[in-house]
Parts: sequence; structure tokens; C-alpha cells
Amino acid sequence: MPSFDVSEERVYPERVDGSALGAAAPGRVAAVTWACLASTLLRIRRGEGALLAVNLSLIAAEASSLSLALAQIVISTLTIVLMYAFNDFYDAPTDWHNPKKDRGLIATYLDHRHACGVAIVVLSLATSALAFPALGWGAGLATTGVMLVNVAYSVFLKGVPVADVVWCGLWGALYAAIVTSSPSLLLLVALMTAVCHLYQAIGDRAPDAANRIITTAVRSSALSTAVLLALSLSLVAVLHALLGGLSALSAFVPFALLFVVAPHTGWLLSKVYFGAVWSYLLVVAHALQ
Repeated sequence: MPSFDVSEERVYPERVDGSALGAAAPGRVAAVTWACLASTLLRIRRGEGALLAVNLSLIAAEASSLSLALAQIVISTLTIVLMYAFNDFYDAPTDWHNPKKDRGLIATYLDHRHACGVAIVVLSLATSALAFPALGWGAGLATTGVMLVNVAYSVFLKGVPVADVVWCGLWGALYAAIVTSSPSLLLLVALMTAVCHLYQAIGDRAPDAANRIITTAVRSSALSTAVLLALSLSLVAVLHALLGGLSALSAFVPFALLFVVAPHTGWLLSKVYFGAVWSYLLVVAHALQ
């Protein structure tokens, strides 16, 4: 494993994705701020960040007042920004060798290691503390819980087969619990998050194996297939309860995609499928209640 000298400032090359902004930003505060925001913005550009869309759609469908909706939007946004920032901050040394990761962002986290760590911890604690008076005890506990689950995943469980997928499902459910208490919707979000994470892990099999991170996908293709099948069967049960009839069998779409398209394409198409199901549940099914 190569060592990284974080005592000197790096000179960042110009990049289309905006990493040059990190280089041009005057001072440590600007660099740290850019890195924390870029962790989320770059994910959104790659098609990630669907959980934020889940929470925003739930707020639009369920919020009882404008003030509550605004508070939920602020807490949801701060929470996901800080969770993604911690993920990138913690993984920066190994992500340097992952071609999918942005070098300018990783370099910023390495160059400002202490400042980024302190900022993420302080802002995470402040966001959790703010959630209790702003949203109530249930949402406050969900906010605190999802941040702790996020840390546990990055530090302990990212390289534990099966547990990595299950833990990400819990991560998704707790994040949605910031804005809803519906058990069926929370379970659905958990399963959708787990499926999408597994597809991403399959796509990252090569760099994870090179870094000796034993994810479910790295452990074996057979294990990945078995876990995806188990998630699909669970989705059938949840969708049968929510939608009823044969429509629940559409939950096998993500499983079928595993055998006919590349992992990245399967991930994107699975998200399209989940988006259609989610939209139907929130718009059509909600209107029929």
C-alpha cells in the first residue's frame, strides 16, 4: 500500500468535474467546504444520491406544514452531505487507486486530513442536535442513528460480506425515517438501497479486491447472486402488501438484469424501475387512499 504525504499542499490539475475549484479555493476553510459539498455533488452527477430524492418526495407527499417541510429538507440535506463526506474522507487513502473516484476530491481530503475530520464530526453533531427540536424525538433519533450506522459501515462493515449489503439497507431505512414513520415504506427503502448498493459493489469488484476489501461482490459471484435473489424475494413480499396482485412480481426485474446487462447498466435500470414503483406509490396509491 503506497504511503501518502499529507504534510504538503498538492497542485491540482484543471478538471471538468470542478476539482479545479478545490485548487483555486483560498484557504483551508474553503477547501474543506468544497470537499464536503463535492462528495454529494459528484455523486449526483454520477446518478447517485437517490435517497435524497426519496426524502424530498416523502416531504412533498406527507409534510403537514411549510415550516415542517423546510426543517425536514434542511436536516435531510445536511445529513446526506455529511454522510457522503465522511465516506469519502475515510476512504480517501484507498480510493486514490479507484479510477471511478475523483482525484482532486481525494487529494483535498488527504491534504486537509485533520481539518476535514474535525469539520465533519462537529457538523454531524450539530445536525443531530438540531434535528431533535426541529423535527421531534423520532426524527432526531433517526438522524443520529443513520450517522452512526454510516460510520460503522465505513470503519467496520464495508469489507464484511452480506453484512455490507444488509447494513446499507438499514442505512437507507434510517435516513428515510427522518421524514416518515411508515413501516412498509421504510422496509421498501431499505430493500431498494440494498439492491442498488449490491450493484455498485459488483461494479467496484476489481478496485475493492485490489485494496483487499472483501465485499459481498468480491467474495464470490455466486454469493452476490444469492443475496440479490433474497432481496428480490423480500421485495415481492413488500410490494404485494403495498400493491397487491401480480404487479409485485415485477420485483424480480433487478434480479433478471444481473444476467443480461453490465453491472453499471443494471444499477441504472434498477433505479429507473424503483423510481417508477416509488412514484406510483406516492402519487397514484396515495391519491386513491
